[in-house]
Amino acid sequence: MLLLKQRLLAHLEAFSGERPDLAAETASGLPLFLRERYAFFSTRLFGRKSFLALEAEGWEIAPPGEYGKQAEALKLGLGEPVVLVLPILPSYARNRMVQMGIPFIVPGSQTFIPNSLIDLRERFPQPNSKRRELLSPAAQCTVLYHLLRAPLAENSLKDIAQKVHYSPMMMTKVKDELEAAEICEIVRNGRATVLDFLATGRALWDRVKPQLNSPVKKTQWGRWEKPEHPALLAGMSALSRRTMIADDRLPTYAMTLAVFQDFLERGVCAGCRDAETANVRIEVWSYNPRLLGDDQMVDPLSLYLSLRGSGDERVQQQLERIIEEVKW
Repeated sequence: MLLLKQRLLAHLEAFSGERPDLAAETASGLPLFLRERYAFFSTRLFGRKSFLALEAEGWEIAPPGEYGKQAEALKLGLGEPVVLVLPILPSYARNRMVQMGIPFIVPGSQTFIPNSLIDLRERFPQPNSKRRELLSPAAQCTVLYHLLRAPLAENSLKDIAQKVHYSPMMMTKVKDELEAAEICEIVRNGRATVLDFLATGRALWDRVKPQLNSPVKKTQWGRWEKPEHPALLAGMSALSRRTMIADDRLPTYAMTLAVFQDFLERGVCAGCRDAETANVRIEVWSYNPRLLGDDQMVDPLSLYLSLRGSGDERVQQQLERIIEEVKW
């Protein structure tokens, strides 16, 4: 956040000729998911007071429509239009957000504030390597397994590899990644290398959460007459099973890319162009949902990560509820 703030100040100074003052805003009346995702400031831009929402580290880039919902929720909560300040934004997303009229700033690259300033030059500085530091799918799956299934501390890397179904070579990369992210320390136990996690239970979850990503690589509409194992209920379908929230019109199932491709090749299910012709929504995950879920649905932590970018406050409330119910 500090780096993004510094980039923003330099960016605004380049336009105005003077370094602006940013006043922190508490925004205590906003939904929790917005307060977790953004830090809020006010300043004077081009002669008028403006509210800025700086995206915190650790969040994946949201679809333009999701940013639009968040901007609208911020406007309703603060009573004023809010400019989203984002670390990075692909050109396709920028174009769509301009079409939707969503004010945004990508410091050092792009600015779109209707009726004030529009600067959409194609300048893409290399993002700082420490900006997000998201864990790889293998490392994320390992941490979630440790939290949900069985403690991995004092297990050799070979044993951990067998438990989480990754190769020993991949586990060596995961070991280095978790150590660099300061999630665990590497210690020797006799001849074995073991992971010593620096926190446990809920404390570990809170510590690692900013570095975790949605497990959903892509979504696909499909027709599948008898959805069954190994596909697991996911998304709103899994959330509706765990809480009182209503499911979407079409049920959502999660599986790996290999399983999905096998199903397509064998004619178990078929892809569709849109939701109108589909009867299921399929999420292709970056790690195997069966490893952490039960026989029917995905695990609560991965479910949280897959939906935490939702702009629906009801969804956010239920996500917080399922986290509170996890038996750490």
